[in-house]
Amino acid sequence: MKLSGYDYVIVGAGSAGCVLAARLSEDPNVKVLLLEAGSPASSIFVHMPAGIRVLYTSPKHNWQFWTEPQSGLNNRKIYIPRGKVVGGSSAINSMIAIRGNPADYDAWAAQGLPEWGYESLRPYLRKIEDASRVTSQHNQDRGYSGPIRLSYGTLQHPISKAFIESAKSAGLPENNGFNGPSQIGAGFYELTIADGKRSGAFKFLDQGKGRSNLTIMANCQVRRLALEGTRVRGVVIEKGGREVIIPAEREVLLTSGAICSPQLLMLSGIGPAEHLRSLGIKPVIDSAGVGSNLQDHLDCAIRLEASQPITLTPYLGLIRGGLAGARYMFRGTGPATSQGVEAGAFWGPDKHSQWPEWQAHLIVALRNPPPGERVPHGFGIRVCQLRPKSRGTLRLRSANPLDMPAIDPRFLSDESDFVSMQEGVRQMCDIIDQPALQKLIKRKLDPDAFKSPESRKKWIRARAETIYHPVGTCRMGEDRDAVVDGKLRVRGVDNLRVIDGSLMPTVVSGNTNLPIMAMAEKAAELIAGK
Repeated sequence: MKLSGYDYVIVGAGSAGCVLAARLSEDPNVKVLLLEAGSPASSIFVHMPAGIRVLYTSPKHNWQFWTEPQSGLNNRKIYIPRGKVVGGSSAINSMIAIRGNPADYDAWAAQGLPEWGYESLRPYLRKIEDASRVTSQHNQDRGYSGPIRLSYGTLQHPISKAFIESAKSAGLPENNGFNGPSQIGAGFYELTIADGKRSGAFKFLDQGKGRSNLTIMANCQVRRLALEGTRVRGVVIEKGGREVIIPAEREVLLTSGAICSPQLLMLSGIGPAEHLRSLGIKPVIDSAGVGSNLQDHLDCAIRLEASQPITLTPYLGLIRGGLAGARYMFRGTGPATSQGVEAGAFWGPDKHSQWPEWQAHLIVALRNPPPGERVPHGFGIRVCQLRPKSRGTLRLRSANPLDMPAIDPRFLSDESDFVSMQEGVRQMCDIIDQPALQKLIKRKLDPDAFKSPESRKKWIRARAETIYHPVGTCRMGEDRDAVVDGKLRVRGVDNLRVIDGSLMPTVVSGNTNLPIMAMAEKAAELIAGK
């Protein structure tokens, strides 16, 4: 495989990188190289929806990051899985397809980024999707020819239906169109699943199969950027025990995600100068914003024992899980066609709110019961705070590119986040106590969530974790502290752009996969000069 002659070198084959590689290589006169530190997306666990329980801890497909001890969470370290495979985190996530709320993007526009408001991004949200299985083709707000095929879950589980009924009893409207005119309510999620298979960002690359101008190199970790002064001329990889430069004739496009993109910038001398000097890295550009503004969605799982043997919990075991996997491989049917999270909800502090403050994910299986408890059939409801004010940092531990970075989200460091989390959990407990769900609950496994405000506070600090949506660490903006401008060019550096979740000034209200792919669609047009 040749290591020169490429116009664009894309670093990271994730939700953004796959989109860019496919779109830029549509021009036969442009040569594109897509680099991925992880493996190809060939594993059955990537394509089988139930494979997420393997991918969650698979070192072959997952970076398996951990945070620094979080003082707001009883000094616990929090696990952050991120995709290390072609497709990135879209190849290991829970396949929930959420556009986000128009107010999320309009808030970016209000911060000096008018080209990133909702109306500007709407065409790209349509372009990525094939929504023919979830809505009528008369709906002009949806797309029907994109690579990401959407569907509702295959099971339509009775617990999911009971959850929706309980939410209605508690005052939420039923809403099976979270990507429609209103995000508020309870209903079934649209999923990036089609015909029983995951529809991840790697589907964009199917369009580029056979193109002589697109090269994909997996199992290739970039060590740093190659710079001449403040001009990026390529990337540095290791090959045969020595460092080799792969030049980029036009630009390097950094698409490694909210953890690895700032890490690579800092390893290359672009970041907070004092921090870089402390590790023996010569600063090229003093950019204090690199690795700052880290945000993530914190959530708490309320665990419940089911009164009937109807959950997917037994399929988490080796025997039942193995049988389900075999059925899937030979017939493409059965429980393994489900990722176990088919229903959820979005809601705000009052019934008039259209910009949700909380999200719920209903999981019709229980992976982690309380210590010492035997729960043959259980399920959980994760309550997620959508618009956190807490901000964290990402820093290097050393100048070694193989060392994991120091990730400190500073969860609940802003007191308003803690107040919001308590209220979201309290309101979810009200939903759980409605008759439809109560008929299916044998026992509350997290009783402290339902008791006094003080017990709820202690429970949140002991149990909260992330729902895996880190963003913001290479924030875009027009102010001096922004890492990239509105055209995604890294400030102070030539021939370098960042395109991934690290760009988001603030995290969107929901799962981040679709928004990142839509941002990459827009970025591809910016780069191509369309």
